[in-house]
Amino acid sequence: IEKLLSESNAKITEIENEFNEQRQIIFEGPPGTGKTYFAKEFANYFTENKEENVEIIQFHPSYNYEDFVEGIRPKIDKKREVKGYEIKDGILKILAKRARYDDSKFVLIIDEINRGKISRIFGELIYLLEYRNEEIRLTYSSDKKFQLPKNLYIIGTMNTADRSIALMDFALRRRFA
Repeated sequence: IEKLLSESNAKITEIENEFNEQRQIIFEGPPGTGKTYFAKEFANYFTENKEENVEIIQFHPSYNYEDFVEGIRPKIDKKREVKGYEIKDGILKILAKRARYDDSKFVLIIDEINRGKISRIFGELIYLLEYRNEEIRLTYSSDKKFQLPKNLYIIGTMNTADRSIALMDFALRRRFA
């Protein structure tokens, strides 16, 4: 038992070191092996059990940039009538804003990362995954520059049995451990 625990601790330390260096990681394996469960448990451990600093989403074929980063959405009044349109932040931008003003670690878990159309969802953010020190202009709010905070980490999960795994963009694959 001691050997098993020390091997597990060594593996967790290895994952943690890789995660600290790369800032994004993908857990892959066959369906039903606990990737999502492990991702949530690891994220809680990594953020020192600050569950409010962990968000989880699931990609699917209709998920897009407007859901993930930012998009134009209708303004709806109390009568449920459209009163114009506004730019609304997606989950990544919301979590990035929270991380920018807090020194704690934040983790975004993307379950089934390979099920979405990666280039359409991430857009110009693929660049920022590699160049965290730089800023870019986003599609809808190009008047301000955006940067991924150093304390925002991303965990992806994907099934190796899924045929769509072959469609994972190489540019994205090389940016994740």
